Amino acid sequence: MSNEENQEEQITTVFDPTFPSPESLEAGFRAFVIPRPPHSTSAHQAPKPPGDPPQLVNITIAGTHLVDKDGDYMSGGGAWLGKEDSRNLSIKIPSHLATPGAGEIAAFLAIASSLPNNAPLNVMVKSNKLRKDLTTNLPRLEDTDWMDHPDRVLMTVLVSQLRTRSALTTLMGWKAPMPKTNADEAMTLATTGMNKPTHDSVKTTIDPSLELTGLKLNIGTQRLFYKSIKKIQTTPKSRRLTLMNMAMTQYAVCNMNRTTPTNEQIWSSIRNCETPINIRGFLWKCLHGAYKIGEFWDKIPNCENRGKCSLCDLPESMEHILLDCNQSSASRVIWEAAADLWKKREANWPQIRFGTILGCNLAVLKDIKGKKKLGATRLFKILVLESAHLIWKLRCERVIKFGGDKEKYHSDPEILNRWIHAINMRLKFDRLLTDSKRYGKKAIKIDTVLKTWSSLLKDEDNLPDNWIHQKGVLVGMTSRRPPGRTR
Repeated sequence: MSNEENQEEQITTVFDPTFPSPESLEAGFRAFVIPRPPHSTSAHQAPKPPGDPPQLVNITIAGTHLVDKDGDYMSGGGAWLGKEDSRNLSIKIPSHLATPGAGEIAAFLAIASSLPNNAPLNVMVKSNKLRKDLTTNLPRLEDTDWMDHPDRVLMTVLVSQLRTRSALTTLMGWKAPMPKTNADEAMTLATTGMNKPTHDSVKTTIDPSLELTGLKLNIGTQRLFYKSIKKIQTTPKSRRLTLMNMAMTQYAVCNMNRTTPTNEQIWSSIRNCETPINIRGFLWKCLHGAYKIGEFWDKIPNCENRGKCSLCDLPESMEHILLDCNQSSASRVIWEAAADLWKKREANWPQIRFGTILGCNLAVLKDIKGKKKLGATRLFKILVLESAHLIWKLRCERVIKFGGDKEKYHSDPEILNRWIHAINMRLKFDRLLTDSKRYGKKAIKIDTVLKTWSSLLKDEDNLPDNWIHQKGVLVGMTSRRPPGRTR
């Protein structure tokens, strides 16, 4: 964390309970407003009871989140007021509301609802994002109808709850001066809440007089309008193949990392900026089962035979093409070559499943001490993705370009040479992308490339320690000549 961010967390910010009102006529128009029956009660704060106000209440809020072995989301929150204070609480969030930030929001909402409205609150939150969303970012979030917020439901309820309070609510980050025990106690409560056998009831309804919906027209963009339209449309039906492929991906990644990724993490991983754009498209179509293979042809009269593998006559699928076809020279030669190159440096080549390929960008390989092996992890991703994509390209050439003519099928040496060329091209691009003058912050660190390819290069003993700008650097596997040629 930078010094500026550290100093910012130590500043006390104040929640503004004022209900937003348009500053001009054009700012008063909103689109996609949820239709509500008219109500006569206007937005208002709770009246202050007579007598002296309660003392300031100091609260430390924490949240925790994980994905269990079944792929279900688990979130918990805790609010700590003091040692053996009966108002301390822990809460488990319902799975449909569980996100990495939901526990902290729900704990804040629960404790604010349980305390008197005229009690001033000083809340120390772990998440700097939550603090900003309740202060500096709040006008923008409400103007855009909380469009891009992952905890839209909980945040709108929390904001409306804080607006009904007649006392001051201040917010501070955990970096502010406070006893370390406060943070430890709050995290303990959050973990306790997450591990509860059943979830707690979380408030998700808002007083209509305090609810602000719709997108402000004068700040709307094409992206925001499009997302608003998609939100009000009927939820599309889930694709069976997509659900199956996502489940296989979660299972395979869990076997590698010992944690189950969320659907969002899987979709984000295929857009990894280091993955070539053609392979990103390949992964996206594989996850959706969008390629016209296998059962796609079963519904088209007189084309049913196209759904079978041209090599073994079994039903064709992407998993069959990439891994399972015993008659496929491309699959056999390429995966053997990938394992051979891997074993030049690493001990064991991981088992490759279809889900491993789809979730490859989420793989994290660790050493005996549990530390991430940056070079090995990156090399694994390159080998798996380049190999799978090449097997698919060779299959398309065999079926479409060669029209099933077995005399034109790729020979083993040709397949190996194509694979070596693909890996050498990735090595070349890695070296080029280290140019910080050309690519600025997007450039790959030289140390990252060196760790990825070390011990795998041809005549590496004769290369300098930093071979990035050396000419003729290739992987240490020799291409083979096709049979019948005597050049």
